[in-house]
Amino acid sequence: MLLYHGSYIEIKVPDLTYSRHNLDFGRGFYVTGLKEQAEKWAKRRVAMVNLLNNIEDPEPIISVYELDFDQAELSVLSFSGYTEQWLDFVVSNRWADEQSVDSEYDVIFGNIANDDVAAVVDDYMRLLSKGRLDSTGKQFYLNQLQFSKPNDQYCIVSEKALNALAFVRSYIVKE
Repeated sequence: MLLYHGSYIEIKVPDLTYSRHNLDFGRGFYVTGLKEQAEKWAKRRVAMVNLLNNIEDPEPIISVYELDFDQAELSVLSFSGYTEQWLDFVVSNRWADEQSVDSEYDVIFGNIANDDVAAVVDDYMRLLSKGRLDSTGKQFYLNQLQFSKPNDQYCIVSEKALNALAFVRSYIVKE
């Protein structure tokens, strides 16, 4: 299976030490099976780098990898859609101090909390933190997520999975 990572630099050898801890699926190297989605990630990262740093003319770059899940015998946690389990997992990772909430897996797969989804999740988390949600409220937010465009993300969380990820090529995203 081909997987894509969008950034402003080519990444031939991913390294988990550079990952942030409070993302959807916790610490890890994030890739997607959707080329368009990776290109959006790359453009967003370039825009962020342009705002925050003085890197001379960064370009959106896609690093392409191949991963054979069966051959690598990886332990995968997979979420199918925006489910209650997905929402609970994302919330617990976003609130985590350091480590991924569930590090017994090599790869975590599921939908990404893109801009539209992130707004719903953030609102849910805000009310949850104030103790103002019951099961009906949670169901309301889950129903809101069902209208979101399908997408995916793979979070590579173990060295075993990282070593199974084979760099194929990279390319610059053209407008």
